[in-house]
Amino acid sequence: MVAMSGGVDSSVAAALLVQDGFQVIGVTLQLHTCHQNIGRACCGLEGVAQAREVAARLGIPHYVMSWQKEFDDLVLRPCWQEFARGRTPNPCLLCNERIKWGLLLDRTRGLSAGWMATGHYARVIDDSIYGRVLLRAKDRNKDQTYFLARLTNAQLQRTLFPIGRLEKQQVRDLARQLDLPSADAPDSQDACLVAPGQSFAEMLRRRFGEHQSPGPIVDSEGCTRGFHTGIHQFTVGQRRGLGVSAKSRMWVKAIDSARAAVLVTDKPDELLSECLVAAEVQWPGEPPTKWPLTCDIQVRYRQKPVKASVEPVGPDSVRVTFSRKIRAVTPGQAAVFFSGDRVLGSGWIGAVISA
Repeated sequence: MVAMSGGVDSSVAAALLVQDGFQVIGVTLQLHTCHQNIGRACCGLEGVAQAREVAARLGIPHYVMSWQKEFDDLVLRPCWQEFARGRTPNPCLLCNERIKWGLLLDRTRGLSAGWMATGHYARVIDDSIYGRVLLRAKDRNKDQTYFLARLTNAQLQRTLFPIGRLEKQQVRDLARQLDLPSADAPDSQDACLVAPGQSFAEMLRRRFGEHQSPGPIVDSEGCTRGFHTGIHQFTVGQRRGLGVSAKSRMWVKAIDSARAAVLVTDKPDELLSECLVAAEVQWPGEPPTKWPLTCDIQVRYRQKPVKASVEPVGPDSVRVTFSRKIRAVTPGQAAVFFSGDRVLGSGWIGAVISA
């Protein structure tokens, strides 16, 4: 079973598996309800149509699964709850963990499929020591292992990433050679749920009819510089749209949800952190047996990995000390641990210790 978004990556993934002799079933998820003010692309109809066309070209069956309520309950509502706590959630990680490798992977059995494949840029291999392991993609610029870091060893056992060994340009070239309708389609983007001028967080607040949490904007000296209409509109490291006038640039340093205060600074060094505490830590295979664990850490998708030392501070939480200070470490995002190309584990960023 191939999760087909209609984009070039998942289309080529399906085509490669057909070439390799697999019996392939295409499945497209429709996670958003269409409304009059939302276009076909925003609610997934264009993706469904293109995926169906690709499946017809490949001669494979294609199904659409509408999981709007499940997406609301398992991804969007938890995201709002994080924003309301002054944290910044990562919907892509939640969707992969709970929808694609949760509900969708479970459906493979109902479709008599032994494997699930996607068009993610990542690799999986069988290792004699660690079992089934997740590795970075060949194309480092497109690598998506950060968003897949919550997958378990059992889930990886049933997962294929056919394009993880290819560069993006090779994927495009293959699509053209195979005359796939999606060959020149733009890279897939997250489904559009946000009206122009509206943030993801504000969209969620309105979607669920939640109240705003107004409060003060406070600088490093404790002076109130202004007021905001809701902490959900801010994230650590944010510079634009703060709603304060200042002679120099200012950034969000932290969010105090207890008093609905947004803490700002005009000193870039105050955004630097030397360690964090991560909770709900998962290790795809066996957890480490020797501490401290020396590894690379990534605290956001495009961040260059940094050497770190990891020590347990609870049953499923760890303290991570960086080899150099990191800017704008954000509670609610994922901390992903690597050893070279291999994903060791991940956790959700909680407390952040500033420099």
